[in-house]
Amino acid sequence: MGESSKRKQPKTWEIVISGTWPKQFVEKLRERNNRETAPYEDIFNSFASLYSTLEQYRGKIKKLDYENLRRQEDIKSIINDPGKKLTENDKNFLSLQQENIQLIRQHENTQREMLRMAMKVKDVGSKETQIINLDGKCFRLEQENGVLRDEFTTLQLMCRKLEEDNKNLLMENQHMLEKILLHKKEEADVVNMHNDTMKKLKEHQMFYELESARKEDNNSPEQSLLSVNHTSNLSQVDILSLPRSRVSSRCRLYSGPAIIPSQVTNKVEQHSSELYSLAFSYQGTMFATGGADKCVKLWRSSNLPNVDSISTLTGCNAGVMSIDIDERDQYVVAGSNDSAVRMWQVAGGQIRSTFMGHDNKIYCVKFYSHSQKIVSGSHDRTLRLWDVRTNKNVRTIFARSSCHDLAVLSEQGTDIVSGHFDKRLRFWDERQDTSSFEMLLDGRITSLDLSGCGKYLACSCKDASTIKFIDLKLRQAIATFTADGLRMGEHTRCSFSPDGQYIACGSTDGNIFVWNTRTLKREEVPKMHSSAVPVVKWHPMGQAFISLEKSKKFYVWSDLS
Repeated sequence: MGESSKRKQPKTWEIVISGTWPKQFVEKLRERNNRETAPYEDIFNSFASLYSTLEQYRGKIKKLDYENLRRQEDIKSIINDPGKKLTENDKNFLSLQQENIQLIRQHENTQREMLRMAMKVKDVGSKETQIINLDGKCFRLEQENGVLRDEFTTLQLMCRKLEEDNKNLLMENQHMLEKILLHKKEEADVVNMHNDTMKKLKEHQMFYELESARKEDNNSPEQSLLSVNHTSNLSQVDILSLPRSRVSSRCRLYSGPAIIPSQVTNKVEQHSSELYSLAFSYQGTMFATGGADKCVKLWRSSNLPNVDSISTLTGCNAGVMSIDIDERDQYVVAGSNDSAVRMWQVAGGQIRSTFMGHDNKIYCVKFYSHSQKIVSGSHDRTLRLWDVRTNKNVRTIFARSSCHDLAVLSEQGTDIVSGHFDKRLRFWDERQDTSSFEMLLDGRITSLDLSGCGKYLACSCKDASTIKFIDLKLRQAIATFTADGLRMGEHTRCSFSPDGQYIACGSTDGNIFVWNTRTLKREEVPKMHSSAVPVVKWHPMGQAFISLEKSKKFYVWSDLS
């Protein structure tokens, strides 16, 4: 039995390695096994020796238990017979019993030692298992680390390449910007050259027509008589020489009360796309139209209902959203969806200035300060003030919402009103960066128009399809105009009549709505349009108005024959 216990026990920590493992890993495991099992060899040998000794003691204990039982019976007989003397066997039994007690104690100590050794062996086995698992995990982590290191190197190379590409793109972008600026300059030069050529052609044509007429007059037996209205000419010169505030009052003096025309006397279709904007000159001798075809057309309106084309102003790279004409009829300014404000000379049609600075499409532009300055409102939530003489942006006001229209209450620019997408009407002083007063209306504001007396403001609100009649002195709405069927679009613009008695507005269904500001009642206007009417504008003389139709046409309304 001792020999069998001294035999080497099967090593439970040896594992069978499958052929799929790398040879290098197997060799490392074997080296680690030899290195880790050598310190515990003595423990296993001592455990085997103690186990064999324990078996010997177990045999002796069985034998002693048998002797003990027999001796106990003898002791009982002696106890029952006190006169009986102890024999030699009894003495041996007592000594053996003491030895038995000692052996039991040794057995208990041995069992405790074996239990402690078994616990150590168990701990060693679990730790070896943990070591094997950790070795495998370390091996996998080393492999993953190698893969990550390769990926990191690849990403570094890609990052360097992207940085080089970015640098090249920045250089190309700068080069393209220079090219674009040069191209725009060349384009403006070409446009100006074209306008000069057209002007010369018209001058030659006019000279030819005058020469032909002179020859015909010389050949005819009767001379025609020319009648000149000196009063009309004088009043025209006087009006041109007056400042803006005096021009407005002079126009009201000669225009008389406004009337609502009941018929369309002229239809004009010269644009190639939708129309968005319309502006009259201060004297009403001409007006300008603009739309999605990227151009502004000037028309002569001194002989309504007849209109004659004067010129076409080009240079915009996107649709024209707003137009204004200066007080002396010398310049036309327009805001476009290409984020630029452009100003042309009426005589010759050349681009006088281009104002860049907005980041999004421009909805409204206005001259002010006796046409020495321009204010523009944009979808980029800013108002910008421009100096016409220096072509510079003199101030930028952050309005916190997209600006859809503007009204200038004073020539000095100390009172500017803006209507916004967030339904708010804001009052500004160009010397301040914050609004001095705000009003919350019924919906998104699409247009503003100032009455001829400068005391009232009309505001069109898209969401509620209403027009607010605002007293500027009280700074509150004193009336609200609406009607069944009135539907406003994104670019709907309302307007006062020159005397302030009427407000007109177009609808998306082709109707035109007119209200009397004194009686607050709606006036009837026949439906003549077949598509949406974004703009209705009264002629400064008050005897006619012009309405734009979305389908490329504008209508002249007048009862004059």
